[in-house]
Amino acid sequence: MGDEARVIIVSTHCRTGERIARIDKAMYKRDFGSMIAGFGEVDSLIDDSETGEKVGVKELKDQIAEAAVDLTHMGMPFNRNWRLARDELLAIKEPHISYDDYATVCQRHGLDPIATKTLADLMHDLGYIVYYGDDDRLKDDVVLQPEWLTKAIGFLLEDRTTQEMDGILPDSRLRDVWQNHPFKNEPRYDPEFYPFFLRLTEKFDVSYRLEGESASLVAQHVPQVRPGLPWLPEEDLSSNMRRIAMVCVMDEEPTGLVPWMIVRTHEYVYQQRGSDGLLHRLHWQRGMFLRKEPHGEAMLELRGREFHVYIEAVWPEYFKNVIRRTLQKLIVDNWPGLADRYYFAVPCGHRATGALCHGRFDIDALHQFLEEGDDTIRCQNCRTRQNIVQLLYGFEKVDSRDEFTRIETRLETGFDEVLNKFEGLDSRLANYVMAIMQAMANEAKNGPRLFTIAPLDGSWKRLVTKRYELRLWCEAEGSQHPVMEEGMGGYDFEESREWIGRVAPYVNFIAGVLKTVAPLALPAAALVLGEGRLDKLGIENHLALLKEGTGALLSEAKSVSDSSRVGKGMLSEEERSGVLWLHAFLKEHDPYHGRLGLTRAPTFAGDYLWLCQTHHELTQSRIPERFD
Repeated sequence: MGDEARVIIVSTHCRTGERIARIDKAMYKRDFGSMIAGFGEVDSLIDDSETGEKVGVKELKDQIAEAAVDLTHMGMPFNRNWRLARDELLAIKEPHISYDDYATVCQRHGLDPIATKTLADLMHDLGYIVYYGDDDRLKDDVVLQPEWLTKAIGFLLEDRTTQEMDGILPDSRLRDVWQNHPFKNEPRYDPEFYPFFLRLTEKFDVSYRLEGESASLVAQHVPQVRPGLPWLPEEDLSSNMRRIAMVCVMDEEPTGLVPWMIVRTHEYVYQQRGSDGLLHRLHWQRGMFLRKEPHGEAMLELRGREFHVYIEAVWPEYFKNVIRRTLQKLIVDNWPGLADRYYFAVPCGHRATGALCHGRFDIDALHQFLEEGDDTIRCQNCRTRQNIVQLLYGFEKVDSRDEFTRIETRLETGFDEVLNKFEGLDSRLANYVMAIMQAMANEAKNGPRLFTIAPLDGSWKRLVTKRYELRLWCEAEGSQHPVMEEGMGGYDFEESREWIGRVAPYVNFIAGVLKTVAPLALPAAALVLGEGRLDKLGIENHLALLKEGTGALLSEAKSVSDSSRVGKGMLSEEERSGVLWLHAFLKEHDPYHGRLGLTRAPTFAGDYLWLCQTHHELTQSRIPERFD
């Protein structure tokens, strides 16, 4: 429900003297604002002489009715056929049915497919059923008794054996959890439901599938004690590495933050061989240790109301940004009330007489000061002056203001030369691409962003109406490549030179991105897709044509966003209209995405990626379709 939720705080036993109601109304109103719909007092042991009801109950009913009036679905006209379908569905004794069976009931009452889906969403919002129609893995299941599902998830979270196994839940134990559990007079679940339960626990960050194993990990049951780690923040650095720190400072400690963060960062989890000879995942009840190849390692730990992040890498800024965005998305998803009550900071780190200074610098403010020309800032806690670049990047000198432009310019002189001169080039490029993709996502979230345009006759020189090919690209991180499935991702069209001039700013922009990332991305993609498949598509020739076009005809239109705006997630007006043009083009030429060859996949960092079939399958959890 988030910000739309309304709460009435009620004190009980108001007249019997068993409890004294001490509710700080001003504090609740200050901290939760419009979420607090009112306060009440009731007593279930004393009857009201006028109403005959328990004391305060009538007033509470009136408060509930008044608060409910403004809720989203209140007062909405409810079609008679919808009501009949709802009533028949709620009369079904089975707690779970397939969506096909649900639709059959709706069809009996004259509901078409659109009305059927709308009713399911509405009943879910009102709490009658549980249905996630926006999730391809869950849309075939309808739960008619939400409590039946709640108890199933509860059994998993209360399973003592899973806790003793540090959160590891082998498939062989699923019957013990859901069918042979020790709880009397409680539901016992058949194996047919286990795939649905596991998919649901993944959706809500309760568990994740262990790669290469027939098991899941339940994050709430990871060990209490922090294990031995490859390094600690207070230890000396490895050679040629940098270490930077970031602290998320919150007004309160959010319950469940660490388990949810463990699930959302599980693809980076570090595995270390213990004294028993076995590989152990380095996460615990208050933190985790991560590795994202080739971008570095990180230690994350919750300390009171502060979530500490330490990153060690040749160029640690990228991995820090990935973790920050993931943590921000987690807070927004689960604690909307915290939205204005947390910030990201850099710890001072100055040591005086052996004690570590606990001063904090707001990260966004530091970036602003750096852009405005400031080099240092004084800590209000220890009064020492700190170098801003050192605080942000772990380097003594780095010009963040033109980082993107420097990479693009150097790549024009030859990739090998740049590789030798730029430490952490992989991470710099990844950070660059992440910022650009986010900038484009801010303008249009419902369509792909990467593509190339080339003349079908292989030449940009004839500037009359001619035919072109638009080729979509898969956006897989570090492996961007053209869509290669036969008949997918390519569109032939005919347009004039004037038209090319109108879309040139955005085409130029995308061309610059692809020419920058291609030297690293295409070899990585070939490892996944197979070298021969890329060769057949003639990628090198396609990129050569792209370079010729942007260097000649397309360069007539003034091009690319300046790097400072791209870093802030903004495009120029010309580039923004180019995004809209691309999606209008696809809507006209492929309205039902029949030839798109890409699937939209949300990320834990709050963005999305349009992935080819191969890369999309690699992101899917390997949960069996059935458990015998």
